[in-house]
Amino acid sequence: MTRYEQYSRSLPLRSSMNRWAALLGEIPSELQRLIARTQRIALPRSCSADERLRRLRAALCSAAVVRSVYASLDAETRAALADLRQQRGGISANELALRYGIVRPLRQMSRDPQPRSVAERLILLGWLLPRPPAPHSPQRYLLAPEVRRWLPKALRFAEEEGTAPVAPPPLALRATVALLLVCAATPLPARADGSLRRVALRVLLPLLSPASLDEVGRVYAFVLPHLYDLGLIGQQRRHCTLAPGAAAFLASPLDIQLSRLIDAWVRSPLPDPWLQRLRLASVGIDWPVLRRRLMRWIEAVPPGRLLHPERLCMSLIDSFGPLADAHTHGFRVVQRSPWRVQSQTRALLTALHEPLHWLGLVAWHDGLVYRPLECTAPDRVWRYSTAGEVLVPFDGIDADALHLAWSGRWIRGEAHGLTWRMMHTPRAQEAAVRQVLLRHAGTPPAAWGAPGSDRAPSLRLVDSVALVADAPEDLEFALRTRSVQRYVQTRLAPGIALVRPEHVAALQRALARQGIAVAGRAPIPAAAPPLDALSPGDCAALLVACAFYRRHAPAGMPLIVDETLESALWRPLSPPLRDAVEEALAYLDAHSCSATEWIDSSGNGHISAVENAPFSGSLRQSAVNEHDLLETLCRAIAQRRTVTIEYDTGGEGRVERRTVRPLELERRHDAWYLRAYCLRRQAERTFRLDRVRAWTIS
Repeated sequence: MTRYEQYSRSLPLRSSMNRWAALLGEIPSELQRLIARTQRIALPRSCSADERLRRLRAALCSAAVVRSVYASLDAETRAALADLRQQRGGISANELALRYGIVRPLRQMSRDPQPRSVAERLILLGWLLPRPPAPHSPQRYLLAPEVRRWLPKALRFAEEEGTAPVAPPPLALRATVALLLVCAATPLPARADGSLRRVALRVLLPLLSPASLDEVGRVYAFVLPHLYDLGLIGQQRRHCTLAPGAAAFLASPLDIQLSRLIDAWVRSPLPDPWLQRLRLASVGIDWPVLRRRLMRWIEAVPPGRLLHPERLCMSLIDSFGPLADAHTHGFRVVQRSPWRVQSQTRALLTALHEPLHWLGLVAWHDGLVYRPLECTAPDRVWRYSTAGEVLVPFDGIDADALHLAWSGRWIRGEAHGLTWRMMHTPRAQEAAVRQVLLRHAGTPPAAWGAPGSDRAPSLRLVDSVALVADAPEDLEFALRTRSVQRYVQTRLAPGIALVRPEHVAALQRALARQGIAVAGRAPIPAAAPPLDALSPGDCAALLVACAFYRRHAPAGMPLIVDETLESALWRPLSPPLRDAVEEALAYLDAHSCSATEWIDSSGNGHISAVENAPFSGSLRQSAVNEHDLLETLCRAIAQRRTVTIEYDTGGEGRVERRTVRPLELERRHDAWYLRAYCLRRQAERTFRLDRVRAWTIS
């Protein structure tokens, strides 16, 4: 009894892989170990021949393994398998070497197990096995019958009537370009999760015609996460803004832009919204594996042929096996197919309608699907349209298109391009816009209008509260920035907005910064209250303050109190109040002295005379040596030491002793300030250095 007969008797009767197992059992043991080494099958060094055959069979002889390995093969190996599948009797060694490359001896293959030809790759997979020579037949190589039966079927499509048209640029690419161009002018409102709000979708809807608002929402829900990952857009304060990588993206060719979007979609670990809506089993799914499988299936479809979508889905499933298996759901234990055939068909149809169609991998025409031959715009030349409008094809949009953001507006989109309308060019951007138009579209016709014209939106202010525009788009252009929107209270109708009277002047300044002039006057501010509105006590206090300021103001400070005004303050005073004011002024004259006298009377380290004198900025600056104090504080900050200061509070001339830990020195205008931690107040405080009378470092 042979070894295979003993092994086959130990197998269950229901086994259907005996022929492949028999071929594996008859090959040399060196080749068995080489196959196990290449396919990473654990074989103990001292295992028996039966154990070695059992491990090879368990790892290789499975329909799921055959189909998954076939999905990872290149086109040349798949073509060789399709040819070998038709040769029932096998192929000779010479013909195999002639068609599919030489097969090295086992000793050389053991030293270098990397396959050098298609024939060696099939042998190391364990699919193409050598048959020993017979007396009347030379050595041959045979494809295992189970492998021949389990290999995917050849794709057969019934070609529909009609010719597939040239596909326009993919919708995902059009949506990306439109979003970047619009965000270059005005940030679009977004939610906390980064998705666009409905008002932003309405702004982008005319640029993606003829798509509906719901389809535009689904497209941006699909493409926005990948744009964030690519660094093309960002989010600031709940608004979608342009990122630094947008200019380089627009400068690249159209096919490079599309390949970056596809690569970002394939590599993204985030779940797909289109598949989550189907409520299929997605627990443990490996999203990049599923996306690569979808792309491999579509690449097997011949391009340029109109196909029925449901028949295409059934042909792909019959040829390549289930869409979902243990490889796509690799993060959980899978004992059977996670999706039924009906669910796989639904998922594949949805993928054909949404992500694969949006990315340009497939296209639709009259309810039929086809794989496009090319997805490029017809040309790259910008063309002048009606007065003030330029048609820009998608293949011609580059980083220069971002310069048009502040000079006009993108008003509509077609299958092959976008239309830009010039509205107003600020003086700072006038030269750049003119160069862009001349470079891409040439000299404009006479009826079109010169680029960079000084036409500004026509706005006028009515009754100081209503902002009215002759054309509604002029008001929309003026309100494109937040610096103008903040002053608009209500928008009554297209072209009409209300402004609070106190905000009119600020609104005019904000519009002037954009080069927009507003006809009309701002409301005249209310006049200052007359002197009759002041009480006699207020007049008396102002008189004393004026006298104090005139006598003790620092040198060089202007006297802003007019003498006429000061004389008018005396009129409403009653005789008793007038006598009190004159007495106070006489007291000021009796105690007034120069700053030099105060400093001379202070002595060395004594501050009693300074404490009794009224406050003066020049006195405080001369009371201490500011240079020594700054050096002491800098040393205390560097050494983290505390300083005890005698500080004039400035209210009643009182001097307080404070122990502080200096943190930072800061100069404001003409004075130095110390920010320190006060141990007495147990908090941070700010001290003015010209009020420090004495100091001691601990």
